[in-house]
Amino acid sequence: MAKAKARKGETGQLLSRLQSNMKQLQRDAERLMQRTRKQAAQLISRDQRRALDRILTQAKKLRGDLEKRAQRASKDVESRAERLLTTIEKETAKRVAPFLKRLDLPSRQEVQALSRRIGQLEKRLHSKRPTPPPRSEAQTPTPVAPAPTSVSE
Repeated sequence: MAKAKARKGETGQLLSRLQSNMKQLQRDAERLMQRTRKQAAQLISRDQRRALDRILTQAKKLRGDLEKRAQRASKDVESRAERLLTTIEKETAKRVAPFLKRLDLPSRQEVQALSRRIGQLEKRLHSKRPTPPPRSEAQTPTPVAPAPTSVSE
């Protein structure tokens, strides 16, 4: 019996050491799990940062590409608009010219040519005319007849 009691005492000690070892093992396992979770979170956030950086880089490239495309499209639209405007002006000039001829109205070039010619004649007239003496109110101006000229240019 004494041996049985001694065995029970040894068994109790073994059981209590086993229990304390199990508790220590459980604490160590929990610490290891916490450390693993932290490292996993750090790895995930690093990967997420890398992924975010890649996405931002791609977004910047996409923005640049879109700006270039928008500029090209804008230039294309402007050039098309200019070509269309030129075509419309030419068509309008073709279709309006017969009406202007029927109305017997001078063209812009004819009016400009006449204006230049009048300017030249006025210069000639002013350079040939002596300066008149000051007039008194009693004097009446004598009308000056314009010199006959031919208008051709």
